[in-house]
Amino acid sequence: MFETLFKILIKHAKLTLCISFSICVFLSFFASKLSVDASADSLLLENDEDLSFYRQINERYKSDDFLVIALHFKDENPFSETNLKMIKNLQNELEAIKGVQRILSIINAPLLTSKDNEDLKALLEHIPSLADENINKSKARTEILNSPFYQNNIISKDGKITALIVYFEPNLAYLELIKERQNATNEVLKAQIQNKLDLISEQNKLENKTRLDTIKAITSRYEKQIGTIYLGGVSMIADDMISYIKADLWVYGVALSLLLMLVLWLFFRKFSFVFLALLTCFVSLSTASGVFALLGFKITVISSNYLAFMLIISISLIIHLITHFIHLNKKFPKANSARLTLATLLAKLKPSFYAILTTAIGFLSLIFSNIEPIIKLGIMMSIGISISLVLSLVFFACLMPFFASKKLFEQSFNFGFLAWCANFSFKRKKLVFLVSAGCLIIAFFGILQLRVENSFVNYFKESSEIKKGLLVIDEYLGGTMPLEVVLRFQNKSSQATQDSFEDEFNALAEQKTYFFSADKMRLVKKVHDYFTQKEFVGSTLSLNSLLILGKSINEGKDLDDFALAFLYENLPLNFKDELLNPFVNVDENELRFVMRIKDSDATLQRNEFLKSINEELGTLLQGEALEFRLSGIMLLYNNMLQSLFASQFNTLAFVIIAIFVLFVLVFKSFKLALVGILANIIPLSLVFAFMGFLGLSLDLMSITIAAICIGIGVDDSIHYIYRFKEELGKKSLQEALIASHLHIGSALFQSKVAIILGFSVMMSSNFIPTIYFGFLTLIVMILLLLGSLILLPSLLSSLRVQSK
Repeated sequence: MFETLFKILIKHAKLTLCISFSICVFLSFFASKLSVDASADSLLLENDEDLSFYRQINERYKSDDFLVIALHFKDENPFSETNLKMIKNLQNELEAIKGVQRILSIINAPLLTSKDNEDLKALLEHIPSLADENINKSKARTEILNSPFYQNNIISKDGKITALIVYFEPNLAYLELIKERQNATNEVLKAQIQNKLDLISEQNKLENKTRLDTIKAITSRYEKQIGTIYLGGVSMIADDMISYIKADLWVYGVALSLLLMLVLWLFFRKFSFVFLALLTCFVSLSTASGVFALLGFKITVISSNYLAFMLIISISLIIHLITHFIHLNKKFPKANSARLTLATLLAKLKPSFYAILTTAIGFLSLIFSNIEPIIKLGIMMSIGISISLVLSLVFFACLMPFFASKKLFEQSFNFGFLAWCANFSFKRKKLVFLVSAGCLIIAFFGILQLRVENSFVNYFKESSEIKKGLLVIDEYLGGTMPLEVVLRFQNKSSQATQDSFEDEFNALAEQKTYFFSADKMRLVKKVHDYFTQKEFVGSTLSLNSLLILGKSINEGKDLDDFALAFLYENLPLNFKDELLNPFVNVDENELRFVMRIKDSDATLQRNEFLKSINEELGTLLQGEALEFRLSGIMLLYNNMLQSLFASQFNTLAFVIIAIFVLFVLVFKSFKLALVGILANIIPLSLVFAFMGFLGLSLDLMSITIAAICIGIGVDDSIHYIYRFKEELGKKSLQEALIASHLHIGSALFQSKVAIILGFSVMMSSNFIPTIYFGFLTLIVMILLLLGSLILLPSLLSSLRVQSK
């Protein structure tokens, strides 16, 4: 069937080329609609119970998306008249931006102890700030520098760096749709809601981009006067990551084009072959991109490498085809190009199909991750490489008869190396097996040292503006990674009572003004003090912050229940939103603690840190009539990585078992299947050992290396074993190995060089996980090449496999 199909393609090459190319151009048109998504939600576990709780807390406490703008004045005195005026002008301009809800700074921060001779009642009627004309500025400076609300928040401890916290208006329609999706009872309804969410998300992204660009433009005008301005926050990270992703895509495209062009010329020394290979690669890429856009996929931080993957895998396919064509041309110099093309397609169809199939299996194994962008990367790449296979075969069939000539360059610069590998693997089998066994032992102990981390501060290069801003905020303004703890008290009214007086008392206790009991205040102080002393915790805000502040307006005495109730009832709404509502929810009978963690600390191990908080709080609150729960971005990202790490066994098990079964079916030999798998697992395990011993943490990208690389790596085993079985039918074992090396080994060497150069381009990224991914994958590919050229033939020679 395939022979007939290929003959038709070759016979009607021009017509086939026009039709296929037209289809590709049509699909490529939609590639421009492929959008980039770097939002926080794109890296969360959608079925995570902590995510559901996080959204409830956000809704309950009206948590906002915010941006931190840190100002480091030249004279390091934010409180000078000139600098205060500058801050006020900057704040006024920022407040005029569409989507900015409010801004907190030293200019408008509520001050409770900075007005002379004023009692609490009068103070609450008008809470002053630095903007007031009759404020005692010396007292105001002292209060701001020492306030539990402002220190490590809008002012550094040394008073040299101040910050504006810019709160953005929440998108209520988006939040409501999230709730509807959670409550949806069927998949059709969920899909409809998701479509609406996607539309709102795209609109949000555009609005956020416009807003941030405006903020950057305004702050850049002030920077010359102020000194240095740093920006940080989740929205800022997302915006910068989108910029980095787009820049990476551009760099990958240009750099890979030039590198592959050079490599192909060195390999084949014929412009027509270079053109054929590059045309196939880029048409496959653009076509696949259009298909992804039509299917509603988005480019995320994780899937941004799809461009490099597509080019690398496509070039590998076409190199195998061209190399085999050259081999046949040399073997049958009188055959015409059309017959050689047909023979090449028939010879390479099965190994190419199985190679793509195993690579697709590697990518599809990512569905076990439960993380949407990783799952979609697996699906995208499985579709993409399938398109590459089809187009490689079609374009090769249509163009090769016209491009090829009788005099073809026979590459010879690597033949000595390939022959040496073949002889070494055959004559030094014991040494090869001894080294392999040693590698497995080393790998076992190295893998035990592996850990996962998610430091966003360290995801960016030292020279990047976002990294500089995050480090300043981390060190001087209380940390960058949000973490929350919610205490929920038992509802007394739910307990059975027998005395009518006790019933009345409990009913009274449920009223809002009686929420602030001495027992609750004791627990608030207990938990707050724990966090202020906890390593890695920067800023800590809670109701206890107001209690500390309250002592200063109550003649140094602790606020009692009635004083707190009075504050709750009489504090002006705008100040209540800053000082009380973020930490107290009377209706839910709960209290909230908001911390920021110093994410840049190299000794911070996030999973162990979160475990220790759970354990220590459990001990601290043992016997108390309450329950507590952690929340926040830090917890959610840690859950994501831990889930991905935990799923690695399932992922690898799926890949190895699926490929092993495929090998058994393809080679009809249990032994050959085992050899093919071992030749890839041993080199791959060494890379993880390398990471473990060097202390390189697994992150959201490097954790996918195993599945991806084993899927790509086994391609060589398929091509090699296919060729080996053919040679073994007419040669001795050693001659078959050497012949396999000199023929298919050449294609393996060339394709791996192209792949290695392709992954090396990733090290030019601005995103540290991508750099690590490129570097580690490059090492994996070198080791896999050595595994195919040395370990695989050693294993094959030991099996004494007979041809069938």
